[in-house]
Amino acid sequence: MKKQFLVVGALACALSVPLVGCNGQGATQGTTGDDAGVTQSDHFDALDTYWGQWRGSVLTTGKTVYGNEGAIEPMLDVKLEQDGTCTVEPLETHADLLTDEGTWEGTESEITLHLSAGDVVLTVVDNVTLQGNAADFGIADFDTIDFDFYG
Repeated sequence: MKKQFLVVGALACALSVPLVGCNGQGATQGTTGDDAGVTQSDHFDALDTYWGQWRGSVLTTGKTVYGNEGAIEPMLDVKLEQDGTCTVEPLETHADLLTDEGTWEGTESEITLHLSAGDVVLTVVDNVTLQGNAADFGIADFDTIDFDFYG
């Protein structure tokens, strides 16, 4: 009986040691060394999350003999580079739109393009979708422009 009690006690002691080192809360995922207790979201990296090419499109609607119809019209590309620079390039069929370059920065909720024409703020919808004001890119008659991650 004493042997069983000692084995159970030793097992309980061995299982509780990792919790003691973490103040009874277990290990925090994504932490090392001096970052103990800091969660992964405290280290948001806009560069890792957003760099690449984003294709901006507007939703068009119209009437046909079959009724109302909608389509997506690609307008321009925004390229967010790893070095913090960015370019805005209209597609060939929309060459009259804003062409510009500058720098960019981002948070978990928005990306700001610092262009020579002025700052443009894009709202983060999800990991692959952004939304902005169409007029900021020289697009008339549309309220918003949606950007999809393109590569």
